[in-house]
Amino acid sequence: MLSTLDQARHIHVSSPVSLKEIVVKEEDNIITVEGQYIKSPREALLVKPEHGECNACSLCALNLNLKHTDVLVLSQFVRSDGCMLPKRVTGLCARQQKRVKWLVAMAQKSGLMPNLAPSWSKRDPKARYRSKKYNRYFDESTLPV
Repeated sequence: MLSTLDQARHIHVSSPVSLKEIVVKEEDNIITVEGQYIKSPREALLVKPEHGECNACSLCALNLNLKHTDVLVLSQFVRSDGCMLPKRVTGLCARQQKRVKWLVAMAQKSGLMPNLAPSWSKRDPKARYRSKKYNRYFDESTLPV
């Protein structure tokens, strides 16, 4: 059984890249080649929750106020086909999972995130009826969650 700390999902501004540096050591005619991780110069800018708050989901622990315009953060909770990841994968609480679901839908309807669907589908924004085919603008204070 995984602990809650192992299930915690870290939120990144961009995709995490772990670079390694090859270090060659020679001691007593023994050559040792090893790879060591290089620390990022932007490590101070990463947002990490404290270890005492391991029971909260990542969004609650960081006290983030997400909006539908925060597409980089929202895209981490979406599959490659545009659907939401399940709660057991995202590690969010029920309240935040529902909120992120609404925000992703808002971002897709406003044209900020791609709504990946076949061109003949009714999910395609350009194939919708009358004014529904145009982009919408939202106010996050109207969310039911």
